[in-house]
Amino acid sequence: MADDGLLLNLTVPSTPLPVSLSDNIIKGKWTQRLRAKRAIQRSTKNRVRQLASQPSSSQSSQNAAHLKAEKPLRSNKGSGSNIIFVERNPRSLPTAVGKEEGSSAEPRGRSSNGANKAPAGTKKFESSQSSSISSHIISSLFTSNPETAAATISREEVQYDPSNAPLIDDTSFQGLGLHSLLTSHLQEKMRFAHPTAIQRAAIPALISQNSQDLFIQAQTGSGKTLAYVLPIIHALMASPDRLTRESGLFAIVIAPTRELANQIYSVLESVVRCCHYIVPGIVIGGEKKKSEKARLRRGVNILVSTPGRLADHFDNTEAMDLSAVRWVVLDEGDRLMELGFEETITKILSKLQEKSKAHIDTVRGLPNRRVTVLCSATLKEDVEKLGKQSLHNAVYVNVDSKSTESSRTDEFSAPDQLHQEYVVVPMKLRMVSLLGTIVNIINTRNNAKVMIFLSCSDSVNFHFSMLTRASNTDDGSEDESESEKAAEGEKTSLPSHVLKNYLKSTSPMIYKLHGSLSQPMRKSTLASFSKLSSGPSVLLCTDVASRGLDLPSISHVVEFDPPFALEDHLHRVGRTARVGNEGWSTIFVLPGKEEGYIDNVLAPLHKSPPFRRDYSAVLSAAFGGKLVWQDIATNAQLDVERWLLQSASNLSLAKDAFTSHVRAYTTHLSSERQYFSVRELHLGHLAKSFGLRETPATLGKANNATAGGEVSGETRKKRLADQGPDYAKKKMLKIALMRASANADEFNLG
Repeated sequence: MADDGLLLNLTVPSTPLPVSLSDNIIKGKWTQRLRAKRAIQRSTKNRVRQLASQPSSSQSSQNAAHLKAEKPLRSNKGSGSNIIFVERNPRSLPTAVGKEEGSSAEPRGRSSNGANKAPAGTKKFESSQSSSISSHIISSLFTSNPETAAATISREEVQYDPSNAPLIDDTSFQGLGLHSLLTSHLQEKMRFAHPTAIQRAAIPALISQNSQDLFIQAQTGSGKTLAYVLPIIHALMASPDRLTRESGLFAIVIAPTRELANQIYSVLESVVRCCHYIVPGIVIGGEKKKSEKARLRRGVNILVSTPGRLADHFDNTEAMDLSAVRWVVLDEGDRLMELGFEETITKILSKLQEKSKAHIDTVRGLPNRRVTVLCSATLKEDVEKLGKQSLHNAVYVNVDSKSTESSRTDEFSAPDQLHQEYVVVPMKLRMVSLLGTIVNIINTRNNAKVMIFLSCSDSVNFHFSMLTRASNTDDGSEDESESEKAAEGEKTSLPSHVLKNYLKSTSPMIYKLHGSLSQPMRKSTLASFSKLSSGPSVLLCTDVASRGLDLPSISHVVEFDPPFALEDHLHRVGRTARVGNEGWSTIFVLPGKEEGYIDNVLAPLHKSPPFRRDYSAVLSAAFGGKLVWQDIATNAQLDVERWLLQSASNLSLAKDAFTSHVRAYTTHLSSERQYFSVRELHLGHLAKSFGLRETPATLGKANNATAGGEVSGETRKKRLADQGPDYAKKKMLKIALMRASANADEFNLG
């Protein structure tokens, strides 16, 4: 034993000596070698803590020179944190770090020479605030990231004329042949002085005596809704017969989502204020059928509906008379086909054809046949299939033609006045880069309205709770309670005290919207977000908010998760730059193949090439100068990680968001898999972007450490204590909310 020198290593001198494992632990029994190795680890760990607690002493500096493997990187002084980072050199020192609570066991199958080596680029995190918590291995935000090409520094601002703005020539609504009372209402009450290009092309075709079926293709935000609403109301107003709600149902508008149906109904309500005898109505999923049947019995002239609920009323509501229907509008035809409504729409059209008596009806001034209008921002094979099934001798109309069949084109694009950017962000830095993007937008424009699109509802819930949690600088008990209520689904809007720490203005309001929320919650959230006129606001949403919604004054759209299809991108960015207004859009992509998606797929849709921005430019602009922004970004990441460790419910939110994000990533179109391959994802780095220190699979194994995955009684008691006294009440409320929205899915099927 004396020849091995192990007794000398067990005695820790006052001045630490360099440690070498090359030839010291090679003899004796395996149990003796193991005890010796653990003793070295314990002594090394004590010296690391001694150095960390006395960073300014000369003796510690001398020890640090001996221990080349341990270099203090930085101490975050003045930031309210007692965190000290220590970078490890895996070649010269074994890692001796206590396991985190709930972490999995040490991996097996390592060699004796590298049994305890920490992976390169990892850092040790120790908190002096709580001695009961073991130290953790935390991956650094700024190591082991893929290299990115240098971002363009200068940018040429090219101003393009808006492609969806109202016309500035002599064209007026009255010149298109609309009723004089209707045109005066548009100009004086609704402030619409001139029609848009698509309205100028579509309205004359629909108000003619021999009106034909119409196929309308136009950019989002170009006024398609008024393009078919105005001719219908004009015809009803111009009829020599005085029409009332008892006169019958004359027009049906079918929309793919409840939100779009509500918006179309609100437009109808605004327009018919000049003719109160024309009554619009709406029937959508999520409402009570009894009240809808009562409205139908009283009578409506124009009905807005989702396909599923309309087909249900066709079968079960005897008071619904379809004999007088003259117009059928299929809005967002591409979305109707994507959601699988082809069979339902075919059934609806067949029922209308069977019940129609338009050719023998005595109402004067109305078409003597049913006119079908199909609207779509994109042209795809399934949309053309829907057109063949629903249209007869249709006239194709777009912004480049007034009413011609020969000018048809399959090309579609974003508004010309839209400023498109893309940010190249390594996976670990996605969350802090999102914070930096929001901060930059709000600091640039105090009253900014921002829509952030995510891939799934679980991701929306996590980011909403993360942004609305209590700030470390506040007492936070009440705010934390509000955030927990929001996580359970009780609240969909809260102020963000976390962002307030980085902003020059007041804290923004954060909203969330996705298909798993109940219909009343979705409706109230949209109304609250739209009506907020003072202060910044941010809406976290899925693609359910990308279609047809005309939300006022949306200045910025952020695609935090790339779209699943090309038309989804067009509809997302179409929430801004509407009706000739300027707008900005930003999309996040990973370094490497996803950058090719921008160059090869998205760039041709935009008038000017998308501007490339690097994550470092985003973070430095949001958090400070050259060196400061890395510290602040790291602290922001650690704050989220500590917040997740405070309760099991927070951790569950992050794990669900991670899992759903990976599943959603696999649903990209096969033609785009070359850019979005789930096999290319670094799951550890992706977990970091959700504040997780390990992937959920590893965490799950650690939590189910007992035999057979069963939870022991002590573990169950500990989890209940972490959840709090109201855990059972919250769980029952969550189940009730899930049952209430059982018929609603991610895409808000009607």
